[in-house]
Amino acid sequence: MSAVRGLACALAGLLAAASASAAPAASARAPGSSSAPWTPEEYVRTVLGLSPDARSAQDSLDAAGAKARARWARAFAPSLSFSAKLSPAKLAPASRFTFDSWRGEANDLLLTPGLSWNLFNSFQDLLSARSGELGRDGAAESLAASRQSEAFDALQSFWGLYLREKLLEVGRQNIQVQREQYDLTLDRYKHGMKSLSDLLKTETDWRSAELRFETDEARSRLALFQFNIQVGADEGSPAVLAADLTLGTTVPPRLEDGLRAAMENKPEMRRNRLEVAQAEISHRLAKIGAGPTVALDFDASHSWSGDYRAPSLPFGAGTAVYGLALRLALPSSFNFYSQLQDVRASAAELRKTREGAEALRRQVRGEVYQSHIELTRALRSLEISERKEDISRQNLELVKEEYSQGSADVIRLSQAQSDYVGAQAERLQAVHDAKINWARWQRAIGEPLWR
Repeated sequence: MSAVRGLACALAGLLAAASASAAPAASARAPGSSSAPWTPEEYVRTVLGLSPDARSAQDSLDAAGAKARARWARAFAPSLSFSAKLSPAKLAPASRFTFDSWRGEANDLLLTPGLSWNLFNSFQDLLSARSGELGRDGAAESLAASRQSEAFDALQSFWGLYLREKLLEVGRQNIQVQREQYDLTLDRYKHGMKSLSDLLKTETDWRSAELRFETDEARSRLALFQFNIQVGADEGSPAVLAADLTLGTTVPPRLEDGLRAAMENKPEMRRNRLEVAQAEISHRLAKIGAGPTVALDFDASHSWSGDYRAPSLPFGAGTAVYGLALRLALPSSFNFYSQLQDVRASAAELRKTREGAEALRRQVRGEVYQSHIELTRALRSLEISERKEDISRQNLELVKEEYSQGSADVIRLSQAQSDYVGAQAERLQAVHDAKINWARWQRAIGEPLWR
């Protein structure tokens, strides 16, 4: 009877562990505490802060922003110039070179400060500056896409570790239950109530549970390594997870709403639209540069200079030059053919970019459809697995009671125990799949995962 009581206690512990695994954790990570629980939101933020890809994308955005500002400055701000000329050697009147020592009051220095301001150049500077702005905005969308990818990988690591830890708990409890079943069968075998076949069957189930536990433990260690490596922690350091298992709703989102949101909000789609606009500007610049260009400039300069051994002229006296200049010029290396080929090349690049946009649109629609199908399946599977776990738990309790009374054989008890353990694993897997597929759906429609 002590063996029966031990088996009942072990089964009660298994049921309690299953109930605890379904309850959401409410604790939050304490600042500066490495042993505090990780929440999914905090883990994602930490991964993004340490991700080389995300930081590289941020650097690319900073560089693109600086280049865009520089293009606007070159397009609309005046350009300053300055030149200085020293003549340490002069041709003396006696037709010989005289090398004078440097004297500050000597008239062998020419200073020429100047200013040049382009007021119009056939819109080339304006279009170039606009292209720089589009490049900056495209870098911002690349940063958003990188963050989405890194955040999704982080969520996969988080929920992957959660799944492995919970499966490990179920496996540990299963080993204990199988051992109690073996001890009970052994006791009854010694008293002639069970056969040797029953005893060997329970020991086989016990050893099978140990083998599954070894596999689960190895997978759990690998999941812990992947979890820690992304946040810069020691590879084998333990991690405590505060996982919120609530989904908010078990009703799948509308596919049509997701398709519209993906076309508008997905970073890859927004970046592609910017790339098309850049290609259109490049084509316009190629057509402008293929023919004569008109430019209107304002130039101003002042010189300070003097003749050899002559009195110095006051700064700017008689040497100021300023005015407007209207220029009409052909492009360099003008021969009609090369300009025509430049225009044809830019037109081909524009067509290529537009075709890429259509290919990306089809790809995004496929991702939305696939993620919607997977999310619908995951939500439905979660609902079914929860019901299955409840049924198998009730069946196990009934068979356990019959076995303790001697009316059920060990085969039925083993099958009921196997069904319950399998139902627990399926429910945990369904929770994992629902969480991951919900994040995949958000990523597919362009909803930020890191905010």
